[in-house]
Amino acid sequence: MIDFETARRLVSERLARMERDMHDFGAALPDHENEPRLHLVVVKTTEYDFGWVFAYDSKEYLETNDIGFAVAGNAPFIVDKNDGGLYITGTAGPVEDYVKQYRRGVRNRA
Repeated sequence: MIDFETARRLVSERLARMERDMHDFGAALPDHENEPRLHLVVVKTTEYDFGWVFAYDSKEYLETNDIGFAVAGNAPFIVDKNDGGLYITGTAGPVEDYVKQYRRGVRNRA
């Protein structure tokens, strides 16, 4: 069993890896060095009986409200408090639909 702080650390570590991957992927693009580096941060956490759902976006978008800094495809993560697993949801529907699926056993490890 894990606590909230451990869950938040797991998500923060994943976001840091995703930041590096986004930056490394963009390195092949022209003018990459002139593009701002985005910093991913948790923007909302919702607690459930099974764990937490963490939504995230870029720090730059939150600070400027400039859509150019918004992250696309940022499906929230579920962290299960019993197994400590990090699971991905989706972006095609409301988060509650993914929570219902998770409760039914549809679980995709992140």
